[in-house]
Amino acid sequence: MKIAVERKKIGIIGGSFDPIHNGHLKTAEVVYEKLGLEKIIFVPAYVAPHKIGMEFAKADDRYAMTELAVQKNTHFSVSDIEFSRGGISYTYDTIQALHKKFGADFELYFVIGADSVAELDTWHKVREIMEICTFVAATRPGVASTVEKVIKYFGELGANKIKWLDTPEMDISSTDIRQRIQRGASIEELVPAEVAEYIYQKGLYRL
Repeated sequence: MKIAVERKKIGIIGGSFDPIHNGHLKTAEVVYEKLGLEKIIFVPAYVAPHKIGMEFAKADDRYAMTELAVQKNTHFSVSDIEFSRGGISYTYDTIQALHKKFGADFELYFVIGADSVAELDTWHKVREIMEICTFVAATRPGVASTVEKVIKYFGELGANKIKWLDTPEMDISSTDIRQRIQRGASIEELVPAEVAEYIYQKGLYRL
């Protein structure tokens, strides 16, 4: 009798990371632990389709900050897959490439925030993404109803390929960090020290 081998799980977190902050890292850590993942791969977008023309730091700076943010965590890594491809960074293309790279022995889990869940129906080839990848909706208490509506919208595929996971509520956003920098306020508790130092040295996000 053939014994089924449990597939290893890999988490993927994409985004502009403009800049990456402690909220991203904490969410990744909680998802890693709760789902029993092998590792989590951060994938900085070269050009995010929902933020075309809205990036505040150059792509290379956003990538460098992401590398600095995860360097001390052995189960976090950064992929340049969207930079190597160039152009608009569609999640469909990224997931297809990672699925091909890791093969059938690995399950892929794409981590998104509650705000992105509500927009899933607008994503490029989102149903095709669900065929080879499971979405993990990192949510907070009180937003479960939003996730449930989206799951219902996608029917059986949504029920099988969208999981919601309660994660700690952290009042941190990249927008707030950029605004703090512009008015000279501290960001020390919002981003890793290495990222803060990079931002200061490069003079990022200043008016």
